[in-house]
Amino acid sequence: MVAAGFTRMLWRERRLTGELTGLSERIRELSARVEAAEADVAHAVSQAEITEGLLLDKGIADEEDLEAARRRYDGGEPSASSSRYVPERDGDLN
Repeated sequence: MVAAGFTRMLWRERRLTGELTGLSERIRELSARVEAAEADVAHAVSQAEITEGLLLDKGIADEEDLEAARRRYDGGEPSASSSRYVPERDGDLN
């Protein structure tokens, strides 16, 4: 009886160790994806700032034009944030 309990406990420990290993790998994958997404966002922000500067410098747009474009992109709401997750706009997280 003790041997059967010990065997069952050993089997359960191995199973849980396998699950933990799988979850650890999944966390590493997700961390890498988040880091890549953060780098992409930082690059996009830099590009947007450069583009805004060029539009202003060349006289193609003024601050009001840029603000109007931002409001259009954010849905016209002053409190709308482009960092907010919107499933219809952003799609699935995976």
